[in-house]
Amino acid sequence: MSVMRIAIDARLNAYRTGGIPQYTRQLMAALAHVATDDQIISLQHRDHLRPLVVAPNVARHPLFTPPHHRFERWILPLEVLITRPDVLHFPDFIAPRYRFCPTVVTIHDLAFMRYPDILDRAAAAYYRQVGESAARADAVIAVSETTRQDIAQFLDLPPERIDVIYEAAAPIYTSLSLRPGEARVLSGVPLTEGSFMLFVSTLEPRKNLPTLLRALRICLDRRPDRGYRLVVAGARGWRDEDIFTTVRDLRLADDVIFAGRVGQYDLRWLYNACRLYVNPSLYEGFGLPLLEAMACGAACLASSSSSLPEIGGDAVEYVPALDAGAWADMIEALWDDPDRRATMGRLARARADQFSWQRTARETLAVYRRVVARVPRPSPLPVAVNVNPSLPESPERLARCIRCGQHLVSAPTEGTIIVGASQKCQIAPRAWMCPDCGHIELLAIPAEAPFPADRADSTPVMSQQPDVSSESFDVAVSAAPQEPVSLSDEAPDLPVDQAHGDETIPVAAPERETAHPGDLSLGMGAQRQEGVEGS
Repeated sequence: MSVMRIAIDARLNAYRTGGIPQYTRQLMAALAHVATDDQIISLQHRDHLRPLVVAPNVARHPLFTPPHHRFERWILPLEVLITRPDVLHFPDFIAPRYRFCPTVVTIHDLAFMRYPDILDRAAAAYYRQVGESAARADAVIAVSETTRQDIAQFLDLPPERIDVIYEAAAPIYTSLSLRPGEARVLSGVPLTEGSFMLFVSTLEPRKNLPTLLRALRICLDRRPDRGYRLVVAGARGWRDEDIFTTVRDLRLADDVIFAGRVGQYDLRWLYNACRLYVNPSLYEGFGLPLLEAMACGAACLASSSSSLPEIGGDAVEYVPALDAGAWADMIEALWDDPDRRATMGRLARARADQFSWQRTARETLAVYRRVVARVPRPSPLPVAVNVNPSLPESPERLARCIRCGQHLVSAPTEGTIIVGASQKCQIAPRAWMCPDCGHIELLAIPAEAPFPADRADSTPVMSQQPDVSSESFDVAVSAAPQEPVSLSDEAPDLPVDQAHGDETIPVAAPERETAHPGDLSLGMGAQRQEGVEGS
């Protein structure tokens, strides 16, 4: 196999550290271990002096064009041309219109299309290109099945053109051995291990923090002696005034701690020290903070919306996003149940181990090779039913609906469902149904009854199920390898208040972030942010 020259756009890493820059850094570091025979070119901004990844097969190439520059579509291709790449990967949603080699783009979410008012005029003009960029790209990567469905819906891109490749938590997020009563001071407030629940995200409307605040008020009114406290870790974003108004109106000033943006080591401590991790978000393209909390062994509560049930699986308890009473009930039930929290923590770690950057790198490398060879994306295997092999047989361990996150209930069935023309491809008549949305899952186990001879020539009704094999019934995410990943250190912080031609990159105000989809800075140039980012 010939050596590939893989160029990855890492310009945003000069200005930010979380979200998309983290995805870029971790992917590149994992590719360095997986694609040892290939050459990886790190396209970094000229002010980003240190290599993003240090490895024999990774080379830094400086660029003058800042991310999100209005002339990017014309200037960037000329700057990149000198590197002679075989494939170009743009992790920041949009590839330039003019390109000279196959291109791959990663789309992390389409929050800005579901909530268009989060963008200012300049940002809206820039991200208006996302549809054209995805249509012209040789491959489109979505970080979750939820995001793939959004791309198909909002960008009118055929689902079969979209590759779902899950990301993972950074290797730093692991379980710590904390001493009983261990404390740490954040934002001038001492926090003791096991005395608080944790919310991690940029403060913005879709994160649904007011519902969590109302649930906290209900808990305090019911049991004022239990010491419920909420720590909010994340920078201020946009349209966040309602959050602080709710805190004032509900008299929660003494019960909610706004820690602001925190560094990765403090964040790891918070994940390990919290009594509960809570994520009431209305919409996520992936939900990286949830996966980070799971990797640290936190007992997690999340809303039953968007990608969160897809990422958390059976290791997380789900609550209707806008039901403050249901949130209060679940918080109260888990707050005084250490055994259940410990069990949830073990399940969370096991679930998080199914996601790894090594797997992400291998699947992304396969996409690179496919587009370089000009091979069409393989068509999904046709099967007759949507089979879920992870469904439990015990009623005490009912699975969650992959659409809405609610518990599935047993549904009576009769006969044998035929998936293919062999005894091996039959499944037993056991079904589970969602009482909310009506979605049906089938338990994939071999049928005991012999295959009817008169059905040997029958043709089953075919439907497209890209993640299910008609022979093995394996679901892709359950087959994730569980191997350790050793990646490079955090990229350095760089000054960015310098002019780039006729464009100036402003330094972000320390207390507030600019609205962005996923974890993007907006405007003509990128804005530098540090620490915790909303995902």
